[in-house]
Amino acid sequence: MKQTKDFAQQTAGDTFKLDEARQAEYGSDANLLEDEKIVLSIGQSFDKIKLKKDAHTVNTGNFFLDTYTKVNNVIISLNKVKTQEKAVFFRLLAVMVEAGIPIIQSLHTLAQQNKKNPKFERIITGMALNIEEGESLSGSMEQHNKVFNESEIGMIRSGEVSGHLNSVLRDLALETEKNAQTLSKVKGALTYPVVVLVILFIVLFLMMTMVIPNITNLFTQTGSDLPTITKVVIGMSSFMREKSYIIIGAIIILATIFTLWKRTKNGKYHWHIFLLHMPIFGGLIQKSTLSQFARTLGNLLSAGVTINQSLNIISNAMKNEVYRRKIKLAGDDIRGGIPLAETLRNSSYFPLMLVNMIEIGEQTAQLESVSKRIADFYDEQVDEAVKGLTKIIEPVIMVFVGLAVGGLVAAIMLPIMSLADVAGSI
Repeated sequence: MKQTKDFAQQTAGDTFKLDEARQAEYGSDANLLEDEKIVLSIGQSFDKIKLKKDAHTVNTGNFFLDTYTKVNNVIISLNKVKTQEKAVFFRLLAVMVEAGIPIIQSLHTLAQQNKKNPKFERIITGMALNIEEGESLSGSMEQHNKVFNESEIGMIRSGEVSGHLNSVLRDLALETEKNAQTLSKVKGALTYPVVVLVILFIVLFLMMTMVIPNITNLFTQTGSDLPTITKVVIGMSSFMREKSYIIIGAIIILATIFTLWKRTKNGKYHWHIFLLHMPIFGGLIQKSTLSQFARTLGNLLSAGVTINQSLNIISNAMKNEVYRRKIKLAGDDIRGGIPLAETLRNSSYFPLMLVNMIEIGEQTAQLESVSKRIADFYDEQVDEAVKGLTKIIEPVIMVFVGLAVGGLVAAIMLPIMSLADVAGSI
């Protein structure tokens, strides 16, 4: 986070220092591209950018060119905008707005900065053109709600109304950076064991279908009695080799059914319940979600959004379906006159420490600052959990891999050693 902030400040500082000689020669039309940093051309023609945008959809009459354009547009639309990219976007936009650069020009500049991600470049350019036509920044972001979530849009809208857009952008950049770091740590902790187990399964499957059958022929030719573990491995190998298409087909069908089920509301809800109660990993997921909840709540309240609106925004922005429903119910209770701490106390998914801190914040009218402190606390908890998980998961995986590989080696070596003993006794 600090590196991103330093990068943004350094980039902005280098960018906005206009060389006097260049300014005297070119006037207000100054190109500030320095080592692939931000491009700021104050006299840039927006018509060229409009033509460039139209070129993405216009039909030229050339079948091959139009087909290429359509395919390219589909490929670009499948790209994702990373959380870290949004963090840099908000950080640089805050610096530009604070420096007095018009919002439209700032967006065109940031579009040029994001050429490595054509999808994000087009989105930012489209936002600039929408604002030029009279739309607000929050309204233009709302048209891209798959990239910008409701909490981000709500904070921007509040900043526009209150006239504190630059401070809201800074808070939003900090929140996005924190969320990106937390998400990266959680994904890293969860991805490592999954990748190892998938690779292990593939290796074992290849050995059972390609290596074991060749060794089986050697054992059957001897006619000797085989150890139980060898018989089990040979039986599994024969089944996997003869029914491999059925196994692969079943895996594909089950994966498809699971994916479709998980996309339904009830499926997503029950899947997230399972994740939250999963041994070892469940606590990590809960802490990262609570950190996101508390930080977003604090930033929305700081931006001037009411507690009712904040909870409504957070519930719609939450990716975890369990917490989304719990926060939505909390918002309904608050509209009925029940304090936030009291309604959260009824749910086992909100720890007592968090509830007590929120209660103190409500009683002292410091809920926004208390919420941010809660978020910092859970960020530290996530760091400690990831470190502890790494220490636990590595030896567990090593034991599991050792048992799987050791069992396979034993199944192969035991009959070979028996044959060697027989040959030695002759």
